[in-house]
Amino acid sequence: MKGEQRLWTILNDKLDTLRAANRLPEAIRVAETTLEVAKRAFKGSETPLAASFEKLGQLLEQKGDYAAAQAYFLKAHAILEKVKPPDPCAIFRSARQLAFICDSLGQSGEAINFYQKAIAAGTQIEDVPYSDIGTMLNNVAMILRKSGRQKAAEPCYLRALEIYEKQLGPDHADVASVLNNLAVFYTNERRYGRN
Repeated sequence: MKGEQRLWTILNDKLDTLRAANRLPEAIRVAETTLEVAKRAFKGSETPLAASFEKLGQLLEQKGDYAAAQAYFLKAHAILEKVKPPDPCAIFRSARQLAFICDSLGQSGEAINFYQKAIAAGTQIEDVPYSDIGTMLNNVAMILRKSGRQKAAEPCYLRALEIYEKQLGPDHADVASVLNNLAVFYTNERRYGRN
C-alpha cells in the first residue's frame, strides 16, 4: 500500500509538471494512470482519490470535453461529501466547478443545485471573496430567469446586490452591474417602480 501511495505522489508531481508546460495530451495520460493508482492506494472516501478525479476532470475540461470532465467531477464531489469532518473549502471548489460545467452543458437544474451547494459552503469560509458568492447568486438568478422561474430569481439578484453594496459601497461599478441585471429583470416583469 505504501508503495502505491508513493507512486501516486511521484505521478502527481509529473502531472503538475506536464500541466505547467501545457502538454495536455501527455498530462491526460498521466492523470488517467494516477487515477488508477489512487483507486488502489486509497480508500473510496479519501481526499487524494477525489483529487485524482478532479485533476483528470480539469484536464478534460481544458481540452473542451465538458461531458467527460463532468463525470470525473461528479465522482470527486461524491467522495468530498463523504469526508468526515467535511471540508467546506473542498466542497465549495468542487460544487462551483460542477455548477459551471452543468451550466455550460445546459443542465440548468443541476447547475442551480451545485451553485446553491457552493454558496452554502462558501458562506462557511472566511476568506471566500464576496465577488465569488455574488457572481454565483447572479448566475443562479439568470438561470432561473431563462428557465421561466422569474419569481425565484428576484431573491438571488437582491442578495447579490446586498453583498456587493455591503463590500463595495453603493457607487461601485460591480454594484451598478448587479443593478443593471435587476433592472432588466424588473423591466421584463413590467415592474417599473421599485417597491
